[in-house]
Amino acid sequence: MAGENFTRKFRIVVILFLGFLCLQFSSCAVNPVTGKKEIIFFSEESEIKLGQQTDQEIRAQFGVYEDSRLTNYLQRVGQALVPHTHRPHLNYQFTILNVPLINAFAVPGGYIYVTRGLLAALNSEAELALVLGHELGHINARHSVKKLSQVMIVQIGLAVAGALSETMAKISGLAGIGLQLLFLKYSRDDERQADELGILYARQSGYNPEKMISFFTTLEKLGDLSGGHQLPGFLSTHPLTSERIQRAKSLLHPEDSKLKIGYSSYLQQLDKLIFGEDPRYGFVEGNTFYHPHFRLQISFPAQWKIVKQPKQVSFTAPDQQAGFIIQGEESTANLEAYAQQKAAQLEQGIVISQGTENLNGVISFQQTIKLTTSENSTIILRQNFVRQDRFIFTLSSVAEEDKYPGYQDAFQFITFSFRRLTDSRYLNRQPRRLVLIKANGHSSLRQIFQKANTPQELWEKLAIMNAITLDEKPPRGRLIKLVK
Repeated sequence: MAGENFTRKFRIVVILFLGFLCLQFSSCAVNPVTGKKEIIFFSEESEIKLGQQTDQEIRAQFGVYEDSRLTNYLQRVGQALVPHTHRPHLNYQFTILNVPLINAFAVPGGYIYVTRGLLAALNSEAELALVLGHELGHINARHSVKKLSQVMIVQIGLAVAGALSETMAKISGLAGIGLQLLFLKYSRDDERQADELGILYARQSGYNPEKMISFFTTLEKLGDLSGGHQLPGFLSTHPLTSERIQRAKSLLHPEDSKLKIGYSSYLQQLDKLIFGEDPRYGFVEGNTFYHPHFRLQISFPAQWKIVKQPKQVSFTAPDQQAGFIIQGEESTANLEAYAQQKAAQLEQGIVISQGTENLNGVISFQQTIKLTTSENSTIILRQNFVRQDRFIFTLSSVAEEDKYPGYQDAFQFITFSFRRLTDSRYLNRQPRRLVLIKANGHSSLRQIFQKANTPQELWEKLAIMNAITLDEKPPRGRLIKLVK
């Protein structure tokens, strides 16, 4: 009861404080969608600048999917919605991330991202328009900067929790405010409003908004597939509820059925889309991580969790009390100068030892740094810098000072397993891709998969992604997604 009273009083204090800010300062902004005043500490100009900075960070962290045809198509669909938004003057950018999990998200100022995993899960241009419309809704209602303003008021952390997580985030480049916005969950009201705006924008652009329900159905069946990725999945950041789905259905109009769906026009764009993980940018076999693009391999202890990104990979101990990060960057600097530059970027860090170290016959520069976190914890960060061709690789082991010795053997094992990848069996791995075939009207989806030699472990997932069951017979001429 005492805790509940404290929470109630705390909320009252926050509300009174917000009202005081509105009266005394220019912190209240008029929401472009509702016309109501809200506490937002970001002008539109600062919102755009935050978006520009975050866009650069997102591109660097998660990688852009390089397919000009598909990117141009995404831009065409997205830009068709823009004139119908509440803030059409923003310079909207639509980007495909080279990430296999299913998600779409927006950052302030007009930047919208969809993963190639999400594109593979959709089945029509109308569904794509509704996803983009939903994200446009978040931007137009300024949900991200409103949420960030609320966080600033109560002075709580964002995605980072704990001294080790804070340090890992800084080393990984995920500690910036912009990137951490990707991990904030919108409120139920914000999600409902974004759904409503997405339906409105899609309808006004000529797309059938009924397809939002089919997208929700696909998401529910596939579930959240975000394990093993730094980026969260769609259901993590846009949680579905039965009430939300029912509300979306209530927003539909009878005449919506006459609007554009665009099955074939959309599916044709997916031909040769990379499906699942791209092994060229890292894959795991046993307890070894291989990276053909960087031409390296490194092993890690059993039970340690791995998270892959285009330019780095991180390993976390089972108890989450220790971490190891490998990063690659193109650089012509000598190792010592590079190390000093990286050390200078770490706030409240003291170099306690440094020097050259032999790493599997290759000379590396080693540096050990003692860091003080915002929680007044002391972290030990030990880094080896290794040159390989035009890249410098940074091997970082991290743990709190009193726990670091207990992980010394694991850190040594990982560090000294690092070596150049030369085995062609691993260097020449190619990704799976979506391919499209036309149904003959006689074969079931199961029979189609069998005849095409589609890997059987993918059948259930692909059936959901085709929006039919394995034993249904798709009509003649319908495009079916396969994986080869």
